[in-house]
Amino acid sequence: MAPAEARRVIGEFLGDVHVHELGRGRGAGAGLALEYMRRALLTVSTRKLTRVDVVVTASHFLPDAAALASSVRRGALGVSYVYHLVADRRSLGPRTLWSKSDERIGLALLRRFAGVVFVSNAQTAAALGARGFDPVRTAVGVDVASFPRVVPSALPPQGAFVARMAHTKGVTDAIETWARVQNALPAARLVMVGTGPEREAGAALAERVGLSDSVDWPGFVSEDEKRRILGESRVFLAPSYEEGWGISVCEALASGVPVVAYRHPVLDELFDGAYLGAQAGDVNGLAELAVSVLRNDALADSFSARGHETAERYDVARVAEQELETILRTRCGS
Repeated sequence: MAPAEARRVIGEFLGDVHVHELGRGRGAGAGLALEYMRRALLTVSTRKLTRVDVVVTASHFLPDAAALASSVRRGALGVSYVYHLVADRRSLGPRTLWSKSDERIGLALLRRFAGVVFVSNAQTAAALGARGFDPVRTAVGVDVASFPRVVPSALPPQGAFVARMAHTKGVTDAIETWARVQNALPAARLVMVGTGPEREAGAALAERVGLSDSVDWPGFVSEDEKRRILGESRVFLAPSYEEGWGISVCEALASGVPVVAYRHPVLDELFDGAYLGAQAGDVNGLAELAVSVLRNDALADSFSARGHETAERYDVARVAEQELETILRTRCGS
């Protein structure tokens, strides 16, 4: 399951690669759930998938887990990534209940067929261990050298938000935060990058609170455009209510953009001391931190240097080498 733009983005990283399409279904709610099931069944039943030595899935949900199981039955080593689990979500809404069921089935398939399960934080590692897994710690990995180096004190008061625009990413929280920022700094502008079900609600809120002329909504952007936006930003907003690793946070840190975020155990584990945190839901606290970064040149430049140094721990070349060693050891049985 990937957005329509995924082929282009994959091409930016890997060049000309074969993409096996299982359809172009779109939608939400029940339609999206049915599309998940259809694709899971197709990955199990299709004979078009090429036999491979190693199959790597990017998530633990059903379509990916079913594809992994199908390839493992053909002789591949199964490798999967689990970034965070939804089992502990408290919501009883249809989408959450579906996700929990999907997760249970996906994890059952991975427990049986995956030879390597990579996990990106201690909290998820512990949860998987309790479910009978023996996960291997890794990081997402960021190509640090590909991001621009920002000098915040030389930039105007612009902020950036980069995420899939779902409820858990705090889209409306970002707008509420920026309304408070603009009360203190009328010239402040915000760029909201991404697409998703909460984009319209966020744009409507921006209009209601008088931010229409101060917030840009470029939608889905290329990797080059994302880097350009980060290179022009003095602060990065991350008001997410869930994080499995925090790749957009790390990309901002790699650019030297100071990050203000809702505090999470995962972000503390990976980036503690390199970002400024407020309690989840505290838009006033988040706004105060953002204003501090936008007004205080010394503070902004200090967190810029600290953030870049922290991001270098997770450079993709280092992460990839460690993951490859794990996969080869498992494949060779040593």
